[in-house]
Amino acid sequence: MTGEWSRRGFLGLLGGLGLMAGCAQVPTTGPVVRVQSSSSAPQRPGIDVAPQPPARGASPDLILAGFLQAMTSATDGYRLAREYLTGSAARDWDPQSEAVIYDATQNKPVATDRDASLRAPVIARLDRGGRYRAAGSDVFDHDFAMVRVDGQWRISRPPRGLVLSQFTFTRNYRTIPLYFPGRRSAYLAPDLIHLPQASAVPTTAVASLLAGPNSWLAGSVDSVVPTGTRLSANAVPVGQGAVAVVSLTSEVAPLTDAQRRQMAGQIAWTLSSFDGVSRVRLTSGGSNLSIPGAAEDDTVSTSLFTSMSPLMSSEIPAMMATRGGRIVTVPDSGSPTAVPGLMGSDRAPRISSMAVERSGGRWALVDAEAQSLLLWKTGSERVDTLVRGTGLIRPQIATDGSIWTIGRQGTGSRIHAFGESGRPLSVQAPQLAGIVVLAFSLSPDLTRMAMVIRSRGRSRLAMARIRPGASDPQTIIVDGLSELPLGIVDRGLTLIADVGWVTTSSLIVLARATEDGPGSPYQLSLDGSGATTIGPMSGTDMVSLATLPRADGLNALVLTADGELLRYEDRYRWRRILTGAGQAAISF
Repeated sequence: MTGEWSRRGFLGLLGGLGLMAGCAQVPTTGPVVRVQSSSSAPQRPGIDVAPQPPARGASPDLILAGFLQAMTSATDGYRLAREYLTGSAARDWDPQSEAVIYDATQNKPVATDRDASLRAPVIARLDRGGRYRAAGSDVFDHDFAMVRVDGQWRISRPPRGLVLSQFTFTRNYRTIPLYFPGRRSAYLAPDLIHLPQASAVPTTAVASLLAGPNSWLAGSVDSVVPTGTRLSANAVPVGQGAVAVVSLTSEVAPLTDAQRRQMAGQIAWTLSSFDGVSRVRLTSGGSNLSIPGAAEDDTVSTSLFTSMSPLMSSEIPAMMATRGGRIVTVPDSGSPTAVPGLMGSDRAPRISSMAVERSGGRWALVDAEAQSLLLWKTGSERVDTLVRGTGLIRPQIATDGSIWTIGRQGTGSRIHAFGESGRPLSVQAPQLAGIVVLAFSLSPDLTRMAMVIRSRGRSRLAMARIRPGASDPQTIIVDGLSELPLGIVDRGLTLIADVGWVTTSSLIVLARATEDGPGSPYQLSLDGSGATTIGPMSGTDMVSLATLPRADGLNALVLTADGELLRYEDRYRWRRILTGAGQAAISF
């Protein structure tokens, strides 16, 4: 009787966890109150079920349920999970090889008195390094091959690696950004890894950083860390004063002062993910490494390397919109004011979209026919035409002052880009030859381009990398295009309408469940993980987005189908600041 109650109770609790995940529909990572580029996502509160070893006489369904739950504990090399396996299977199983994250909403294990299996849609996979790759139409279908060992049911055919429900992944894994300098800028770009809580420690983070970026990002970033550099100690201890001591092998000895500084910046920003670390000391061969600008005790912090971050934090953002054909500045409260010059007057040419640089001095505009990219300077009485094309979409002024837009070319798209001086830049994007781009946003570190593309009859989110050409560094290559399927995470993410970066590692997208459904905003990580709805919960139809990547808060404006301009204030709270708006922009 006790064993039967235990089986039903445990399976019921697991089902309840799956049900909670199903009700939530998307993996949440806590209230979106404050977003910082270097911090990992907080874990969502909820019910924890402590993994237990297999009970004597347990049936196949309870063995499988216990095994799935035990895979949440990485302690001692997943010792507890291995107890559910046969001896040979326990020796051969490699839980670090990969992790399959599946949709448990309506997909539960199926068990009989003799066997057990699981068939479910795959949401994503983690590789050995913890990199997240969103799945498309992949399905996990596995027979765990139950056999009796000394009269007890055990699993003889475990999966290749871990199998995690979306709820389990959200609760038990932590996201850590590793930082590498971009090849087209001095800014640090994040490479996200996802680790079990027990493994998400400074030691693992630094070891992963020393191993280098993922292969996709490698062409867009550099690292001064010499090949073969490893930790010379078994751990990165964090001692008095929250100082993390990173002991490195001798390969770093020949580095110049500038290279040591860059390496220290990478490590300091990476370890800033951990609340218990405030400063870093680098050593090699038993001696402290000298870092230019370090404190007297040879420690450094991210404050020494603020120039490596493209994010600003102190300035109050300015909000702009078009109203009645003119560009106006929109205060947080009060009446809008026309900007000085041509675009703030009744003589302003009609435009379909706009962008403004950080200082607010230069504007990139697309005319009403979407055929001309215009450059205008605040206060000027003239606009200059940078390029003519077809179907030009909302432009962007990047953090280096370059101006970008994308237009139609044949059955595909073409990128138009110009330097700060207005000189055309050579951009090659061969993968866009057969793809229509509906919207785009450049990452603040200039290593990635998030795009909304029309694919297989639907508007989807995709990510491309930005890198210099191998033979001609002046040529910009946009390639590595990869779709980020999101509809399986939440039906509301089926169709993507717009996208914008809010930090170096996270985005906001406007999405809808159906063509005629209302658009709503979601925040997610750059790899497609951690999608969280940020409202509104009403039927407000949001159609376009303006964002400003920032270190100390989430800055975003949305325009509704009714011409209302809404400003983000807190999760589910967007405040109306203007009516009768046509386009929107945000800047410092």
